Amino acid sequence: MTETTNGASSALHKLKQHPLILLLVVLLLAGAGYTSYWLFQKTVTTSQKEQATEHARELATKLRSTTNHYLKERNQQLLSLAEKSLFTTAAASADMAQILSAEKLLLEWAPDFTGGYLITPGDQRLIDQQNFAGHYLAEKTLAGDLQSIAAARLGKEWQLLYSHPLKDQQGEIIGAMLGMESLQPLLDVLKPAVKENLGLTQLVQTMPKTKGATFVTTGNKSKALETIELKLEPANWSLRFTGSKVLLQSTEPSYEGFALFGSVLAVSTLVIIYLLLRLTLHFHVDKAPSPRAEKKTHLNPPATDPVNDSGKSFLDVIPGKGTTDTPVQEQEDRPEVTGSYPDVVFRDYDIRGIAGKQLTVDFAQQLGKALALRAIARGEHTLILGRDGRQSSEQLSEALEQGILSTGCHIIHLGLVPTPLLNFATHHLQQSDCGVMVTASHNPAEYNGFKMFFQHHAMCGEEVKSLRQEMSAEIPEKTPGERSQQDLSEDYLQAIISDIVPAQGLKVILDAGNGAAGELAIRLLEGIGCDVLPLYCDVDGTFPNHPPDPSVPANLEDLRLWVKEQNADLGIALDGDGDRILAISASGQIIWPDELLMIFARDVVSRHPGADVVFDIKSTRRLNSLISSYGGRPVMWKTGHSHMYNKIIESKAPLGGEFSGHIFFHDRWHGFDDGLYAAARLIEIMSIREQGL
Repeated sequence: MTETTNGASSALHKLKQHPLILLLVVLLLAGAGYTSYWLFQKTVTTSQKEQATEHARELATKLRSTTNHYLKERNQQLLSLAEKSLFTTAAASADMAQILSAEKLLLEWAPDFTGGYLITPGDQRLIDQQNFAGHYLAEKTLAGDLQSIAAARLGKEWQLLYSHPLKDQQGEIIGAMLGMESLQPLLDVLKPAVKENLGLTQLVQTMPKTKGATFVTTGNKSKALETIELKLEPANWSLRFTGSKVLLQSTEPSYEGFALFGSVLAVSTLVIIYLLLRLTLHFHVDKAPSPRAEKKTHLNPPATDPVNDSGKSFLDVIPGKGTTDTPVQEQEDRPEVTGSYPDVVFRDYDIRGIAGKQLTVDFAQQLGKALALRAIARGEHTLILGRDGRQSSEQLSEALEQGILSTGCHIIHLGLVPTPLLNFATHHLQQSDCGVMVTASHNPAEYNGFKMFFQHHAMCGEEVKSLRQEMSAEIPEKTPGERSQQDLSEDYLQAIISDIVPAQGLKVILDAGNGAAGELAIRLLEGIGCDVLPLYCDVDGTFPNHPPDPSVPANLEDLRLWVKEQNADLGIALDGDGDRILAISASGQIIWPDELLMIFARDVVSRHPGADVVFDIKSTRRLNSLISSYGGRPVMWKTGHSHMYNKIIESKAPLGGEFSGHIFFHDRWHGFDDGLYAAARLIEIMSIREQGL
């Protein structure tokens, strides 16, 4: 100990004779400190802002969807009224008394409207009322503009104006139906869509040679992020969303970049200082060396420094944040924690295995804990859960719940539902956009599994495989979270039914394979006007009639026979959790998913020219040329519903599909694979074209 102290004193004595070296050390430390601060600003602060901006973009997209949906419903309401003979007869009569009587009836049938008019050529009433915007809109309709919408300031308030043509029996335009409403109903829809304290929402209308007029402003005006502007379906309307300080502060920053670069900087600085001091001491020459020093120089090898007499590196005397009392050898000998969970169940795009053997109650509990911690790390404190009808699903779901709740994370349980309804909930509910589905999809009855969706992203690849190590770690328990139950089936059905053009009494045979989607799919198809004949639509987790995999021709044999026997227009087959679809034509021919994608692509690309259509490598090569011939851009992507879903969201493609039957709509729907919604869209196309498959 005395020898070590003497060596250190000698080293310090020598260093005092080199003030420039000491100054350089101080400058190096100061530079490292400044660089650390700069790195923090560049990595952590910038990362937080980027994540908050991305969240703001998601909120803006949700607001745009809400606004477009509201305007579409209002337009549809006026269109249905404009087609009634009562109003076309009044307009054709040119009798003002009859027109005024019809206008009074219009307001009774559309009580939300503040004004309603039947305008015929030469009618100057709106000019007399100084409603120039309404007059202009009606004139556009009379000139052949089939659907018009505008915002106008009438007096002290903004109002929304809708106009549709009134046509005689020959299809000639004889008048315009004009509906007016205040902004309040639109605000009542926008405010619940996104929490008001998260940002400022504005709707802007741009007219030729103007900068644009803001007619809706609501939310938090404490601007902290760049304004995001998205186009709305009225061509001259846009939505602007500016994230607030609340949104920025609620975003959890990422410290990974700072930790990486900061560690490199700290190690580099210490190494440079160490080498600098070693070289200084090594080449130091005393002006008057003491006899003891001369003796030491003679006894020790030339490369040995007095500071190092203790056998320790110079860096060992510098206290560090990571210093522990554990010997290095003991740390190296400690075995890596891997747990007993089978590696084979962690698949590329979900977790799947044999229930009771590979997927046990303990497995589900630990998975729940790991997923809850991931959600909390992303700023989410609630997980949405759903399960299919397999015999093991309820037990695994309960165990998953126990694990999640033990971390302090909350749960919204949807009960027995198809996977698309769980995905719908992550878009529909304000509390969370993270969900877990207990299902093995199309696999046999003895299997089960977990599909995981975090912030509109399906876990896949390394995200799934790394869960194995996280589940094996020690996860401390906290005050249990809260559990609530919600039934969103009606919300889900109404969202689809309101989006689909009603069918014309098509006879449809539905085979749900005794999976989770049967009862809901029947209600949906009946809701859009179909005559539904159910086949294997009761939930039975043993799948007594055939495995729940519609991609196997043998599993479609009963459906094919019944379609022909009942002279049905269409047969629809769904898988065990309702996210896959396959169709049967009236003649009993199997319409494979890539052929369905051709039908959907023609419809979607006609509305979105030049749009991307994503398909997997297993699909037919004909898709490439067909999509191009329709005016779309074919995009081939890797197989797997998670990979496809993430690609659809990332590229904002309005349509995508897999050969296995996963169809993704992102034009009027949310982008996830949904067999029920795909069935409704197929029936819509058949109804509009008035032809079979």
